[in-house]
Amino acid sequence: MPLDVLKEIFGFDSFRPGQEEVIRAVLDGQDTLAVMPTGGGKSLCYQVPALMKASLTVIVSPLISLMKDQIDSLVQSSVSDAATLHSGLSPEERWEVERRVRTGEIKMLYVAPERLRSLEFVLSLRRSGVGLFVVDEAHCISEWGHNFRPDYLFLPRAVRDLGSPPVLALTATATPRVREDIVASMRLRDPKVVVTGFNRPNLTYRVREVRQKKQKLDHILDVIRTSPPPGIVYATTRKECEELTAGLRRSGVNAATYHAGLGSAERSSVQERFMTDEVDVVVATVAFGMGVDKPNVRFVVHASIPGSLPAYIQEAGRAGRDGEPSECVVLYRNEDVGRRKRLITLNAAGGSEVESFFRALAGVEREGRVSVPPGSLAGLGGVEADAAGIMLRSLEESGLISRGYDLWAEVEVRRVEEEPEGLSDEIAAVHAALPGSGAIPIPDLAGRSGLRPAVVQGALYRMMLDGVLEAVPRGSLVDVRLKTVVLDEGIRRNIAARLKSHDSAAYAQIRDVQNYANLSKCRREHLLRHFGDTEDVAPCAGCDVCLGEAARPVPVTGTPTSVEPTRSAASPVDAALLERLKVWRGDQAREQKVPAYVVLHNSHLEEIAARKPRTVHELGSIKGIGLRRAARYGDELVAMVSGKQEPSGRSAGDTYREHLEVAERLLLAGRGADAVAELARALESGNEEARLAVNDLLKHFADERSTA
Repeated sequence: MPLDVLKEIFGFDSFRPGQEEVIRAVLDGQDTLAVMPTGGGKSLCYQVPALMKASLTVIVSPLISLMKDQIDSLVQSSVSDAATLHSGLSPEERWEVERRVRTGEIKMLYVAPERLRSLEFVLSLRRSGVGLFVVDEAHCISEWGHNFRPDYLFLPRAVRDLGSPPVLALTATATPRVREDIVASMRLRDPKVVVTGFNRPNLTYRVREVRQKKQKLDHILDVIRTSPPPGIVYATTRKECEELTAGLRRSGVNAATYHAGLGSAERSSVQERFMTDEVDVVVATVAFGMGVDKPNVRFVVHASIPGSLPAYIQEAGRAGRDGEPSECVVLYRNEDVGRRKRLITLNAAGGSEVESFFRALAGVEREGRVSVPPGSLAGLGGVEADAAGIMLRSLEESGLISRGYDLWAEVEVRRVEEEPEGLSDEIAAVHAALPGSGAIPIPDLAGRSGLRPAVVQGALYRMMLDGVLEAVPRGSLVDVRLKTVVLDEGIRRNIAARLKSHDSAAYAQIRDVQNYANLSKCRREHLLRHFGDTEDVAPCAGCDVCLGEAARPVPVTGTPTSVEPTRSAASPVDAALLERLKVWRGDQAREQKVPAYVVLHNSHLEEIAARKPRTVHELGSIKGIGLRRAARYGDELVAMVSGKQEPSGRSAGDTYREHLEVAERLLLAGRGADAVAELARALESGNEEARLAVNDLLKHFADERSTA
């Protein structure tokens, strides 16, 4: 039963609105579109049925961080037959995952959309038997959505070649028009459409007018004073991220910046420290937060206006996932609106761009085909990536081109049998053209063997499966067949009109945001109506208009003001136990090489430190832990709660170090009495080294106080 899986694996006693309806439809084999708000539990809609099915479930997601976190979290709950494929893996790692799929070891596979452009990969999935095909962030298939991704356009063909399994499409931000586009573009068959309410009563929506750019920092500090962190501040540029982060730090806020200009390791570090409350505020571009499930975000501030209302609902919806009151604030400045509109103008493409794009394709064709890296398509015509995707789609629908599955860019040959028997003529021709070792581009191999690149790749794949060839594929090439090299004038005008319509829609989205910012009626109800939700909520008592707040003056600070984020003192959490649990979690995370929040969220640790479960069953009853995770860690955690076990598996002689670390954290937090208790525990070891370490710590803090 779905409810049994929900309780055992995920630790929840009941479904949220809409979840069970979606799961039942999926288990009945019905195509389904689920539209649920951010934080509404969309992932459970496919994870629960996937765990109940014997066949393979494929989940398409554009978010690498989400895929990795969900796999790591499933492993914590003893679900070992789940894996992911994305660009962050090495070729060897990808090949190993594909091998496990072929052998039936994987039952839940997360993939990036571009992976499904590989014919060999799709055919291997088909042989494995796909029982459910899931499209997460399904609005990405709609060019009228706020996050159009051309690779999503190929998914319907992949579904067909997989044998047309049931499809579940999920999104949090689809307007009625985008929902219709998802159903049509994904070719859903008589789908069950489940749309839950978009209303999040615990969120308060506010808009503050900012006349000068320098006033943004003052407004953000004002939000932090009234709604203590953790929180997220969204900015539009890397420079703005860094400037606001520096300003917050000068004002005493524990803030960090996150944007694409940082290295992968640094971005991961910022995310993990935010998830474990080591960083209070992240100032980021909108990429931050995608798929990150942090329940206690108390505010989301947009330092510049969002690009659209769907984008805003998704980004602001990262606040208050625990159901507690949270703030969603937009800082509105006319100059920021103008910048958004200028970006649309700069990125616009018209008839001349269409002609230039098609001419560029024709200029690199070889025997009627174009084979170039996917990232080079936009560069060929000098257009934006989104525009290139729309042009390709329009040219294909006009019958001028046909884009097939992508090819490997090259293969690195590591071993090849010299004289294998029983090869077909085509495979024998490719075999004869192979080097004994080293890398060779697929187009070059096609030229040597006198075969089409797609045929060459098929032959290589067959030899790899049969053990004749040991090779590692690298990179990818698009495979576009040109049916003509002349662009008809009528088709050119048609495509140009489509691009113009796309630009008009982008301008309309900016106007929607402007209208929202200048409302004199309930903001919450306006947002609901935008998504077709007819619930009557006005007056909502949860937006600045309904609360009767006039335009708030800009706080005058003169000099940077120290901000001391405060947290509820009414919580019955045992502070010393909580710190020991965090030390234990850190040890587990380092040992397993996963982020600390994957082992257990802060909210889980706080609940353990408050409720102090005495049995594994009581631990499993804590919301979100689940019986399997409780069985995995239960004996250790229950022993820690009862004081019978130290936070890690280190030797008894070293246990004083754990108490010392906890005591230092408590002293930094101003919890002197709790720190003294931990120091006493450290001294219980009778270890002379422990006594000296305790003295050193006390002397250090005494010196700091005297200096202050």
